[in-house]
Amino acid sequence: MERFKNDIERLTTVRFSDVDALSERLRTRLGEPTRQGLRNERTGERGMLGHLEVRNITLRSDADNPALARLTFDVAPPGAALEEIIWEDSTIDPPHPDAPGSRAYWSAQVNGAKVVLELAPDQKTLTHVLISQR
Repeated sequence: MERFKNDIERLTTVRFSDVDALSERLRTRLGEPTRQGLRNERTGERGMLGHLEVRNITLRSDADNPALARLTFDVAPPGAALEEIIWEDSTIDPPHPDAPGSRAYWSAQVNGAKVVLELAPDQKTLTHVLISQR
């Protein structure tokens, strides 16, 4: 998990408008942008972060301001155990009881980006990552 944490930290230092650098960090190729309303979207099938395979990579950015971007990806099964705080200011939010399908997640500010690590129903296995840059 330490290598994954370090790679997330390095990933947050890359401006998401620099698609080549982002693709290099994720060890993938993000496709050409497609317009989705007021946003541009690029996708990649598979990559690596730390020792973990990542899938379903999506980069969404504001068409008028590419610096406003959100990167999401799934961690391929079996995922990774995430039972303790990764970053000092991390917080864990439990599933919302009034939202069917809601899952627990860790969140933290890392190098000015918001990082959300979504957990499986067991509340220990990392399954999905969201990183927002503003």
